[in-house]
Amino acid sequence: MQNISVSSEISPIKKVIIHTPGEELEKMTPETAEELLYDDILNPKAAKEQHQHFTEVLKQVCEPCQLVDLLEETLRDEKNKEILIDNICRRLDEQDIQHILMGLDSRALAKQLISGTEINRNTLERFLSPNIYSLPPLPNLFFTRDSAMIINQCVFIGNMASRVRMTEAMLMSHIFHYHPDFMCDDFLVNATEEVLPNIDITFEGGDILILRHDTILIGMSERTNAPGIDYLIEQFKKRGRVKHVFVVILPKIRATIHLDMVFTMVDVDKAVVFPPLILAKEAVDVIHVDINSTSKPKLKRYPYLLDALKQVDIDLEPVKCGGESELYQKREQWQSGANFFTIAPGKMIGYGMNEHTFDELKKAGIPRIEAQDVVNGRVNLNDYDKYAIAIAGNELTRGGGGARCMTMPVLRE
Repeated sequence: MQNISVSSEISPIKKVIIHTPGEELEKMTPETAEELLYDDILNPKAAKEQHQHFTEVLKQVCEPCQLVDLLEETLRDEKNKEILIDNICRRLDEQDIQHILMGLDSRALAKQLISGTEINRNTLERFLSPNIYSLPPLPNLFFTRDSAMIINQCVFIGNMASRVRMTEAMLMSHIFHYHPDFMCDDFLVNATEEVLPNIDITFEGGDILILRHDTILIGMSERTNAPGIDYLIEQFKKRGRVKHVFVVILPKIRATIHLDMVFTMVDVDKAVVFPPLILAKEAVDVIHVDINSTSKPKLKRYPYLLDALKQVDIDLEPVKCGGESELYQKREQWQSGANFFTIAPGKMIGYGMNEHTFDELKKAGIPRIEAQDVVNGRVNLNDYDKYAIAIAGNELTRGGGGARCMTMPVLRE
């Protein structure tokens, strides 16, 4: 069996990379929240507890791998340790702290790369600097999907729209280069290493959905732009496996930072959608890029995503985030109500506070199961053909993402 392989959003999950938030959240202040892409500071204790509960649920269905553990295991090798420290310090122009980082053992270093390193005020310039950190903390890291993905058998490392998230991509790149269980020579794109044709190119994992091994859905958002999508299409065409790319042009607002905030596939014939954008015709443009030929890609515009997907025999029934009410649709979409992590066809995890969305899933034949009942053994998931597991997420969602955002699958059946 291959160590990495993901050719679908819904095939049964085997392994996934996650990160339980920790000290890095404690280092956020109201003044730094906006710079770190947050609307407000989070309660670290509540966020950690909710994520740990989420992890316990994942353990019932797959092998969740903690990013900090994988990172530590690569850093036990002194050469790998030197490579990562040198790469990060050069990128951030902070070479003066290299010797400090090299002096840490693998566990302490892994934690510090995530929680941040305060600036060394050993010169007048640094003493007067308004910056607090040489290496900033990574409070967005628990959204592991953003910086990396597996697409078929290739690794994708994103080019993050914000400089403060660059280190996240570098940590992911290091794991896929050097961890014995996930080592891979085949990178679809690695923005931390290759020279991109345009300095303005951006693309992030939350905007990329694998509907089928040959069909990719990409959101053009505030985090993934047109030059970035063009570059990805070039890489897909070179490899030949992906034949169809559908681009959804999203409004560049906080509520739709990524495509998976308004659309997630949860079964062979179902997707949870935010109706105002996905179901309203001409609310957003949809472009089908056909690369299934030796000639140049063919582009065609569609007014409606679900109709466009039928052109490649993907026929999806929409499950409405928030139900029929426009009020609840907007409220629950803001609370990541359309963002589900699919365990297997018709089996998924999402934030339980989005009650109207779960009601819609029940109408579609997918009953709600409480996470606590799964963890405590009161419910045996094997007794159900389909289910939607409801986890607590009122604190986690304030970071701007849901269950799909917090999971980076590395192996599906």
